[in-house]
Amino acid sequence: MGTFSLLGRLFGAQVNNAGDSLVSALVAFDPETATEVDRDALVEKIRTVAEKFAAAKQDYDKEQNDVVVKQGQINQYLATLDVMVGQLERQEISQSVFDDFCAGIEDAQTQLVQEEEEAAEAKAVKDELEEILKVLTQQMNDFDRVTSKALRDVKLAESQKEKEQLKAERQAELSNLKKGLGAESTAVRKLQEIAQKAKVEAEAAKTVREIAQKPVSQEEKMAAIMAQTQQSTTPTMTAAERVAALKAKAKA
Repeated sequence: MGTFSLLGRLFGAQVNNAGDSLVSALVAFDPETATEVDRDALVEKIRTVAEKFAAAKQDYDKEQNDVVVKQGQINQYLATLDVMVGQLERQEISQSVFDDFCAGIEDAQTQLVQEEEEAAEAKAVKDELEEILKVLTQQMNDFDRVTSKALRDVKLAESQKEKEQLKAERQAELSNLKKGLGAESTAVRKLQEIAQKAKVEAEAAKTVREIAQKPVSQEEKMAAIMAQTQQSTTPTMTAAERVAALKAKAKA
């Protein structure tokens, strides 16, 4: 019976489909949690095999010990038989006693064969379980190696995706800024419109004022010129003169 045949009897079809859990873990929505679930399942499987291996090892040790004990017993019987041969020749024991003792040795030898067969079977189970344990241990190592790499790849891909998204956002922002260069701002355009409107209104008001203004007569023009001339020719006092005038006014 091969290793995987015994493994199949112990765990069923799950053994042959051991890779399916790996695949499902890697494509799960939450890969880290999924891999932990699968890893826990694999650990539980290893624990079960380890317990069976420990039990098989104890069984083998017991069977092997029985072989050693039985072999030691037979060796003692054979040593005693040599003594009994002399006793039989000296007629110190009867032939029937000698024959019974020989029959006992033959029975012990038959039992020894059975013990050896049982020990061999126990050893086969122990060795097979040990091999299964090695396979599962290797599977665990492979699982950790594959899932660790897969998780790293997922994180790297997500990081690259975020970087690409950031680059795209920056590119779009730069494009928008470039489009805005030289473009007329709505607020600025509105202010320009208001200023232009105010300028037009001011020009119109000036025109209306000039049109509605009464014509200035010649006499008024002459009076304005004279008033301006008199104002410009009026002597101004110096600071000392103003002080002297104020003092003179105070004495009066």
